[in-house]
Amino acid sequence: MSALERLLGEFAALGAPAGAQRAAAAALRANGLPTRRDENWHYADLRALEGVAQFRSAAPAHRDATPPLPLPEPLEGYTRLVYVDGVLSDTRSLQNSPTLTRLPVESALAAQAAATDYESSGDGRMGLIARMFAPDPLALQVTGSAALEILHLASSAAANCHSHVSIDIAAGAHLTLVERQLGHPAAAADSQPPATLYCSSLELRLGAGAQLRHTRLQQATGHSLRFNTLAADLAADASYVLCQVAAGDGSERNTALTRLQGRAACVRTHALAAARGTQAADSQFTVVHEAPGTRSEQVFRGIASDRAHVSCSADVRAEASAPGARVQQTLRGLIDGHGAVVNLRPRLTINTDDIQAQHGATTGRLDEDLLYYLLARGLEPATARSLLKWALLGEVLAAIEPPALRRAAERAAAAQLRDATATELLQ
Repeated sequence: MSALERLLGEFAALGAPAGAQRAAAAALRANGLPTRRDENWHYADLRALEGVAQFRSAAPAHRDATPPLPLPEPLEGYTRLVYVDGVLSDTRSLQNSPTLTRLPVESALAAQAAATDYESSGDGRMGLIARMFAPDPLALQVTGSAALEILHLASSAAANCHSHVSIDIAAGAHLTLVERQLGHPAAAADSQPPATLYCSSLELRLGAGAQLRHTRLQQATGHSLRFNTLAADLAADASYVLCQVAAGDGSERNTALTRLQGRAACVRTHALAAARGTQAADSQFTVVHEAPGTRSEQVFRGIASDRAHVSCSADVRAEASAPGARVQQTLRGLIDGHGAVVNLRPRLTINTDDIQAQHGATTGRLDEDLLYYLLARGLEPATARSLLKWALLGEVLAAIEPPALRRAAERAAAAQLRDATATELLQ
């Protein structure tokens, strides 16, 4: 039985899910799961889906139960939400934030029902699994200025986690959003862990003049398979900054679509992926310029060690309705192993004559000339290699705020690279 058949069978066994969930299942049944024949999915680890024993989440017995592992120190000034196996363990913190409002569940389900082509048949298809199985869909409205931290973790080494979050940021409002995927520590200690599945769907809508600073730190432990799907719509003068660090065990695919729908809307994406062993870290960032004077920047840095596979596709489309658009792409990858592979693909589709655009992609091993230069000045080989690696990653890591989160991202990257020199310096 194929993964799709088993997935739909598990969904049918749920009984009578909400209409939006049924719509997601119908879209998945009609369009199927992505395959490696799909151009934008060629490098994702889709075969691992066949090894997933169960697709749905096993929700914790008690919604307000204590999280199963010590949590990171809270970020000062942030409202914290904790998901355990896709269920919010406690929502009382929202009551203390006058600028964060949780909408009724019916509103969340209504938001789920409005699936676009991107979500139903395009690159966002894996988000349908999150829509189908998320036990606790969440819809938030942001007014004024707010800071929100969302943690995702598992109650056991074998637990799946699915979440669907929809956030509306009102005109002129400002949100600082931090997401962290932590997994469960027991998964890392298991030499033959069961395949676990994380599927998340995040919908963002920014009103006129709204601002969003969004940091994603993916450091889930264990041999998990993660699919993160993001869709963001920006109105006039809205600004969105996404900083993403993928430095966890297992394999992952990050898919993001940003639509610049209003005049002078702006998005900046800074992403980093560090993979080792036989991991696959695949990213697809798509930006559509639909209005005049819109701007986008895509920065990606990736390191593949051992036999890992890192890939990034940065796709920007400037429609005829977007004169004066400005586009910048820089993708860089480092191969740090004899069997490692890095694939970078910058793409520009331009349908307007009035545009400023530049892009570039470079892939290679550590620069031997620079390495020789450092060794000639008395540095140890391990230290010299470490400096060159961190010179590559520094541009993305430096953009992470607040400093406590930046330090966590640096430690996660150092651990993923097995960089003893950097790990010691970061203590």
